[in-house]
Amino acid sequence: MVGTCDKKLIFLDDLAHWIKIPAEWVQYYTPVLSIRPPPGVSPSSVVGKINEGLQSGKVQNGKHLKVYLKEELPSRLHYSASDRIPPIIGLVEEGFKVEEKRSKHQECGGAHGYDNAFFSMRTIFIGHGPQFARGRKVPSFENVQIYNLVTSILNIKGAPNNGSLSFPGSVLLPTPNRMKKPNSTQDQ
Repeated sequence: MVGTCDKKLIFLDDLAHWIKIPAEWVQYYTPVLSIRPPPGVSPSSVVGKINEGLQSGKVQNGKHLKVYLKEELPSRLHYSASDRIPPIIGLVEEGFKVEEKRSKHQECGGAHGYDNAFFSMRTIFIGHGPQFARGRKVPSFENVQIYNLVTSILNIKGAPNNGSLSFPGSVLLPTPNRMKKPNSTQDQ
């Protein structure tokens, strides 16, 4: 979790001189700004106008928000190929928040979901059960690895994902039955 406070806010209304972003376009404000303009509105034009405003020096804290077409995001985020990800993504620096407009009530608090490269976004993983070695410590890993870890424990074939198929072998104890195909002749 990262502490957030009212001094670290970026307001989309401050971009009105360059572009008006209707609330209906915005799927999420913070920590990952997600914008899906309607058909007929060019995402690249929207990104260009937003970035022009942010780089003008006239938007409070604007230098702490970078807006991209999803295809231009760093590949380590695995956003570009998903239809569920809106075409416009804004990444804020750690501790900053994006809001639609200024309000009288602003508060300090905390938020999750910032770039997973930030140390503050790391978490703890504790594995317990017959497939985990007692007291074993493993190097840190990204959360995308959890899915294949669970499918390996359950001995089921998972859907395609961004995790590594070899990762479970580096965490779990060896098991002769792991990853046999269900209903194969080996199971009889």
